[in-house]
Amino acid sequence: MRILFFGDIFGKPGRMALLRQLPSLKNDFKSDFVIINAENLADGRGLTEKTIKPLFSAGVDAVTSGNHLWDREESLDFISHEVRIIKPMNYPATAPGSFVYIARKEDISLGIICLSGQLFMPPCDSPFSVFDSFWDHWQKDVPLLIDFHAESTSETRALGWHVDGRASALIGTHTHIQTADEEILPHGTAYLTDVGMTGSHESVIGVKKEIILEKFKTSVPHRYETSDRGLMVNAAFIETESATHRAVRIERIRIPVEL
Repeated sequence: MRILFFGDIFGKPGRMALLRQLPSLKNDFKSDFVIINAENLADGRGLTEKTIKPLFSAGVDAVTSGNHLWDREESLDFISHEVRIIKPMNYPATAPGSFVYIARKEDISLGIICLSGQLFMPPCDSPFSVFDSFWDHWQKDVPLLIDFHAESTSETRALGWHVDGRASALIGTHTHIQTADEEILPHGTAYLTDVGMTGSHESVIGVKKEIILEKFKTSVPHRYETSDRGLMVNAAFIETESATHRAVRIERIRIPVEL
């Protein structure tokens, strides 16, 4: 199985960069499934029906998220009914979104879940114990990909060891900064601490750099504006073997995009 996973798509620039690069990447990697983290899809905060539908039409199979998923109240009903939008599993059951989504194409399937970190993040249940409870009831004949949306690299690394041999891949999101530690763990789980951000990299994690510099220098809050300069796609490619669901390849992707 071949999977493309795109890191936090930030605002309209991120959406445009993804749409520009997706056809060639799907062709180059012969991907079976395309997954994106879309919690920053709508101007950096949350997602909307209007911003996600063109990406589904372009070939995105599933959407993971994080703590910003519910930032737009007008989208809550849409999130509740769109099963391809996956919320962090260790958030309350009453929060809109799917706990798990199984993507299917012809004779292959892929289970996709999202977990949120606890360190330096909004309150949520332990990702370790929640995953264990989920795994006890998971249909083991379906491979599993985890998006771990976390601030702390140590927490992400620890969860990688915790799920090694159970999940086919654990890919980190949230910091918007791509890490250079892709590997296949000893028991077959593809691992990357953070896949990075798809959007403007002439920015501070997606926001116009001048605004953030002024805030750091003066401590005076300013309204955030999405940057549209220095567009780049950050993603990861994962390949698994069909018999064991073990990962056999993980490759970081970092491509400048000109519109």
